[in-house]
Amino acid sequence: MAIVLLLVALGVVFIVAFPTINNTWRNTTGNDTPADTAVKNELVKQIEAQKTGNADVDARLDTAASTLRATKMATIVKAAGDQSAMAALLKQTTGASSEQAKAASALLFANQSLAGVREAVAAGDWVKAYQAYRDLNGTAALTELKAALGQY
Repeated sequence: MAIVLLLVALGVVFIVAFPTINNTWRNTTGNDTPADTAVKNELVKQIEAQKTGNADVDARLDTAASTLRATKMATIVKAAGDQSAMAALLKQTTGASSEQAKAASALLFANQSLAGVREAVAAGDWVKAYQAYRDLNGTAALTELKAALGQY
């Protein structure tokens, strides 16, 4: 019984400390952690699931998936917590002009409905980011945000 309780306690400690361990590993090595890679792979699957058979749309989705794979998670985490880093990332990965990237970044940081997702990503807490996205997904706020970002 003591061994089972010890294993449960260690499991709870690991789950609570996992974002900190993962972030420390990422910051120390500068590379994606296995958890980062798993998150990226799942995001790429979600992007690829959006394919419609339209060559133009599918090409854009392929570009988005390739860009995500090539971008280090440390860069994404930093951008989620810093508006100027977000603008730089948008400019670099989308080919947007500086003005467009700054405006899109300002919109992402000003949108309160997206704050939970952005803050969880900035903290490197993938579970909270997923939960915040799940709560936001399909809402009018997300639809409005996508429409607003579409102008950039």
